Order: sequence, then C-alpha cells, then structure tokens
Amino acid sequence: MPIIVITGPTASGKTSLAIELAGEINAEIISADSRIIYKDLDIVSAKPKKEERKGIIHHLIDIKTVDEGVYSAGDFVKDAKEIIKKLRENKKNIIIQGGTWFYIKSLLDDKSLIEFGQDKTLREKLNKLSNDELYEILKSKDEKRADTVHKNNRDKVIRSIELIELTGKKLSEYERKENEKYDSIWFMKDITREDLYERINLRVDLMIEEGLYEEWEKNVKKYKNCGLLYDTIGYREFFDLKDNIYQSFEEAKNKIKQHTRNFAKRQLTWFRQNELKSNIHKINSLQDVTNFLHLKQ
Repeated sequence: MPIIVITGPTASGKTSLAIELAGEINAEIISADSRIIYKDLDIVSAKPKKEERKGIIHHLIDIKTVDEGVYSAGDFVKDAKEIIKKLRENKKNIIIQGGTWFYIKSLLDDKSLIEFGQDKTLREKLNKLSNDELYEILKSKDEKRADTVHKNNRDKVIRSIELIELTGKKLSEYERKENEKYDSIWFMKDITREDLYERINLRVDLMIEEGLYEEWEKNVKKYKNCGLLYDTIGYREFFDLKDNIYQSFEEAKNKIKQHTRNFAKRQLTWFRQNELKSNIHKINSLQDVTNFLHLKQ
C-alpha cells in the first residue's frame, strides 16, 4: 500500500482520523508536526494523550527537548526515511499525519533538501531579530526565495538565511538532487473556514482548562531564555501578558485564538497553492478514506 498522508490545518481533526485509519489498515503513524516532536510541549501542541492513541504506535513524538534547538525539515526527512524502511521490512502500513506541510513535502518531493547542518552562532544572532528584520535580510540576500516564504514563518526564514550563508549561494539558484521516490496518497478533511475557526476557539478553551498557562510557567522555568517557546502560539501570548502588552488573561486567551486562526488561514493558503493540490483528496470521514483505498486496490 502507498504511504497514506493525512494533512490539513490545525484543529481540523487529522489526529483522530489517522488513529482510526491506522487501526483499520494495520498501520503506524509518523507525526509531521514541528512542535509535537518536543517533550513537555504537551498541551500547547495538542499532542494526543496515550489513551487517545488507542495503542497505535506513533513515531517522532517526544524525541527532543526544546533546548536542543530547532528540528528542521532535513531532520524530519532523515528520521522519517529510517522509520519507513523499518516499517516496510516489518510489513506495516504507513500513515504520515500532521500539518507541518514543509516536512511532508520535503520527504515526498521529487527533489531532495539541501543537506547542510546548522550554524549555532548565526542562529543565536538571528533569533534576537524580529520577523520583519529577518525577512528584510532574506530579501536582501535572495529576493526570489523570500517571495516563496511567509515573513511570519520564522523557522523557515532563519533556515533560508542560514543555508544561504552555508552554501554561499542563493537558494533560488541552488540545484537540488533527485529525491528517493515514495508512492503516496494524500487526504485532507473537508472543512469550512467557519467550522474550522469554531473548532479552534473550542480547542483553546479546552487547552486553558487542561492547564496551558501552568504548562507555560513550568517550561519557562525549565528552559530559560529559549526562543522556541516564544515562537510557539499558545506560549507567545503569555510572554506578552507578562510584559503587559495585554491587559488581562482573557485578552491573552483571545489572542491565542486569533493567532491560531491566522495560522490556520495561512495553512489553508499553502495547501491551495502547492503543486500537489490536485492530488489531495478532500474527505469528510474515515469511510471516505477506506472507500477510496478499496477503489484503488
């Protein structure tokens, strides 16, 4: 069976769908999420609890601590390829589930990523700059690359600048190697923007009830001066509350909802614009997926 990809915007129901499907087709799940991979970011990342996983094995969850630095798309590709190889040797089906679309695209794209490590000193310097300042640096170094990256996608902007410095070339002019080929089928929940926004608002309320603020307090003490915490929606707003940018806890909570809705809107735009859009099948339920897979067999 091809690799099954369950993707879509945050709060659209990807996680539960992937778990249900995995139970139906004897599959294990590779998580493609830039925050779920970190230990201690449980509530803020909407990480599925062990009981919610229903015994399905999940890979690339809780594999790093936030003070170990950014987990790049290159890291994901390397780890995912090793997992795919082992799962296929064990005759297991594979589901890749998550909303960090660049991770998935980097794994399944025809062209491989540029294989360079990280420059810790440069990253420390760049992390002190605002999103606007970083984006202006990228534009000055490679305007074509900047046109393909949203200025608020901080991780990707920093990585782009870093790669330009490491390679000594504009990324838009860099010739990438052929990537390993994987047969895949992509699915995305068909959800209206209104319904998605309502789900986001309800999720944030639940996260607050489950202790989101307390989780933030604990991690701020545990991981002092960690830029990744500030760059995470759901934590960033509590930093701003602490700095008196917001006047009340209720305002900070509403900002989490707003910023999450804005992020989901950007995700929807990415999905619409990517070159694989004709291969993403809109579905409403598990039955839609299983019906499609039976038709393909």
